[in-house]
Amino acid sequence: MHSSQCNNRLDWSDHLMFTTTRRTLLRSIKKTRIPEEIVAQIYGLVRDGALKPGDKLPPERELAQQMGVSRASVREAMRLLDQKGLIVIRPGAGTFMTEDVIETIVQAFSSLLNESGDGAGDVFEMRLLLEPHVVSLAADRASQSDIDRLREILREQKGDIAAGGTGVAYDIAFHQAIANATKNSALVAVNQAISGILSQSREDALMSPERSSKSLRSHEGILAAIESRDPHAAQMAMHQHITQIDREVHDLPGRKDR
Repeated sequence: MHSSQCNNRLDWSDHLMFTTTRRTLLRSIKKTRIPEEIVAQIYGLVRDGALKPGDKLPPERELAQQMGVSRASVREAMRLLDQKGLIVIRPGAGTFMTEDVIETIVQAFSSLLNESGDGAGDVFEMRLLLEPHVVSLAADRASQSDIDRLREILREQKGDIAAGGTGVAYDIAFHQAIANATKNSALVAVNQAISGILSQSREDALMSPERSSKSLRSHEGILAAIESRDPHAAQMAMHQHITQIDREVHDLPGRKDR
């Protein structure tokens, strides 16, 4: 690598310790779940832009000293990050942030939402901004096989509800299939992160047959707009789904009421 390229690469000494007039980015760990706290701090550095794809992390000993924890805790945190695909461990070279930009953003995004004191409300407000535009794109780009898949999901959801189930697995699959139909890998990844966060609340919320049926009917309206290749109608149908159906089944107040 040329020296000019090296100079552009993050030097962790510039990020771990500031001048005497500024504090370090990494804080001393005080909570009992130490490895999870280390992971949370790494996520925070990604969100703040202090860590970028391909950046090299400092050695285990240095991380432990900076955060005031044991090397065993740092080692466990690195294992968790490796499992999540956020870092790459290269024997003899060190530990690096993954070059997969989308995965890095999604993992940090998921962590932020899970840590939020009002996570569910924040997720739904974000969905209201994002998903109507996603389905609008899907209505324009969906292939016939995408539409066939959406029809199949709703048939299965209807059958599951009729048999006394919640249909929640098909609810999640429907929204994921819409994201897939956009042919945009970033939107697919973000939707997967959202689905993971919402999976438990969806399960709890769709327990009543009436609520499950409402969700199904709303999905059918969204699919009809996609089948008609009407991006505007699809956008409106998704907006209505989130504001009138999902907000109701998850018992969420409006943002201005909170």
